[in-house]
Amino acid sequence: MTAVVVALAFISSAALAQSNDEVVSSGIISRLAGQETVAYWTGERMRNAVPMPFPKVSKAAGLRAPGPTLEAPSGPMVIANSGRPGDVPREQRIEVTEGLTEPLFGTYPFSFTRYRLFPDRNDMLMYITFPYKETGKLFFTIPTQGDFVCSASSVNSANNSVVWTAGHCVYSPDLKVYHTNFVFVPGRFIGINPFGTWTPKTVMTTVGWTSGLLEYDHGALVMNLGGVAPAAKIGDRIGFLGFLANASRQQHWHVHGYPGAPRDLGTTPPGAQFDGEHHEICAAAWATDDQPTGTPGVDPPTIGIGCDQTGGTSGGPWVIDFSGVGESTNLLNGNNSYRYTGPNPPENLKMFSPYFGNGAVHLRNEAQAVPVP
Repeated sequence: MTAVVVALAFISSAALAQSNDEVVSSGIISRLAGQETVAYWTGERMRNAVPMPFPKVSKAAGLRAPGPTLEAPSGPMVIANSGRPGDVPREQRIEVTEGLTEPLFGTYPFSFTRYRLFPDRNDMLMYITFPYKETGKLFFTIPTQGDFVCSASSVNSANNSVVWTAGHCVYSPDLKVYHTNFVFVPGRFIGINPFGTWTPKTVMTTVGWTSGLLEYDHGALVMNLGGVAPAAKIGDRIGFLGFLANASRQQHWHVHGYPGAPRDLGTTPPGAQFDGEHHEICAAAWATDDQPTGTPGVDPPTIGIGCDQTGGTSGGPWVIDFSGVGESTNLLNGNNSYRYTGPNPPENLKMFSPYFGNGAVHLRNEAQAVPVP
């Protein structure tokens, strides 16, 4: 296959990186539009929404060989704690000056396990329990294309109102349009919306993603008051994941989402077929760095792990220190972004996320600065 090549006009490396890290917004969405959106998303429309396909990238041999990235992150490490309803979001910034260490795990790079969130239970108990309830389904419309669904999560923010997803779930670079009719449903379980729905006040992504650079495939939504009456901020109602950026690439993640596109049962691990209504979780460690679309030395390489989740899980959170207890655990540190075309397996057993660097920090900062009454 022919490798994908993206041509960029010449400008200085520093200016290019700064430009791609910047944040762009859809602008303020009227409350009337939000009310119309809630009415639009009937149960039937939610069931019929198409799982958002991953951006697929072709390659000849484009992956970097597995091995540690030894350069230090380009900015201070940002750590924000997770929290249950009523907790006050807090964060700290730590300067990182030393190189990263060798990964301490096996040599097979894309190994993983994946499990369905308590599939034998007939109730939604775990779906409404911290920290699982922080992940949910994001429904939206792509103009001229139809209704789609991604995954997303509530994340630590000063305004207690930010939901995180992938850039390709909020903006289509090829069409040059923001998506519309967004509704976020946390903890959704086989057609039930236990906490109700939230609509966005504004939607944001990075400049890099508007140019189609997968290294910046981040998206954020600032949510209006919503949920089951009385209306509340999403962080106050369900809590939030923590946030970690500019950290070592050598991590172990639990990857959450609601995959709905079918998987090939003959080439993927045993288990139930994906149906879009169950919360699925992959557990995997860092396997490789990748440079799918950006400029080496300028745009931060993405991160690859093993995971067989399919369309509909785009935007789902990569969580480190995954645990239901402790202030510093359950930290968002990635989002489901893309996979490669090619022989399946192995390409359908790999998942990639943009590195959470300065672009992710800027996006969260812009989103949490939006006032929500």
